[in-house]
Amino acid sequence: MSINRHAPDQAVTDSKVALSYLEEGNKRFVSNQLMPKNTYKADLETVIKGQKPFAAILTCSDSRTPPEIYFDQGIGDIFVVRNAGNFADDTACGSIDFCVGVLGAPLVVVVGHNECGAVINAHKGTSGLPEELQCVLGKIKGNLQDAPDVDKAVEANVASSVERIKNLKFVKEKGALVLGAYYDIGTGVVTFYK
Repeated sequence: MSINRHAPDQAVTDSKVALSYLEEGNKRFVSNQLMPKNTYKADLETVIKGQKPFAAILTCSDSRTPPEIYFDQGIGDIFVVRNAGNFADDTACGSIDFCVGVLGAPLVVVVGHNECGAVINAHKGTSGLPEELQCVLGKIKGNLQDAPDVDKAVEANVASSVERIKNLKFVKEKGALVLGAYYDIGTGVVTFYK
């Protein structure tokens, strides 16, 4: 299998190329034909001089959702921001705007997933949890737009984050493509909302 792989020392300026790296990587992951990981030592030597990730990924902190794995990417390829419920809070937005504006990534993807505890609890209106967690759930709840079920809640949460990210200073100035996506933790398949 021929692997179309990003060279971690080369900038990618075309969002379509960047998206193709993610799509092809997910196909490799799902088909269990992962790229060889023996490139990491060489990649470490390359990235010590700087980073040129081709995409920023905002995804959930859930231990079942590591984007470097389900997109089959190596060191220096993607700039990952994770929090419970993959929502675009100020820290996530600042990190993403840095990735686009300073590091030059042409693509931003917000990835939600099934069985997301944060979205499930925000949708149910769970209470009595520690204050910090209740704060997170309250912010996610504001994104859910009265979703009728959890699947629609996940989609609404992603859509809300996508809209906020589209309005970030560097994202707008650089014309970065911002997409939502859904990761199925049972199949490994990522579906992009285009």
